[in-house]
Amino acid sequence: MAFDLRYTTALAAVLLASGCNRSKADDNWTADNDTAICTDAQGTRLPDDRCRQHRVGGGGGAFWYFLGRGRSIPYYGERATGGSFRAAPGGRYVRAPAGSAMTRAAAVSRGGFGSSASHFGSIHA
Repeated sequence: MAFDLRYTTALAAVLLASGCNRSKADDNWTADNDTAICTDAQGTRLPDDRCRQHRVGGGGGAFWYFLGRGRSIPYYGERATGGSFRAAPGGRYVRAPAGSAMTRAAAVSRGGFGSSASHFGSIHA
């Protein structure tokens, strides 16, 4: 099977350009409705079960934070912005979607060349 270098190079260039030209999309969830999330006093998102349903403020250092429609719903451990600790008068708020109940994964380090590159191909005890 013969490869045509022109097509392979052109395809690689198109794939590379499409990935590099993308603007950074907001990778948080976006609220489709007015949404209440549980946060601490600084606005850092907590699991919703930390806030009590029957109290507006919450309990034990956990408070409801109210986001308007179209606002970004942060991951657990990230700070909520663009909302308020006070619900809008007459507002009807829903809980955040279950799919937004996650933490952002940290980068995974899998090694690299670093200092071990000098020993590449050798056997060490």
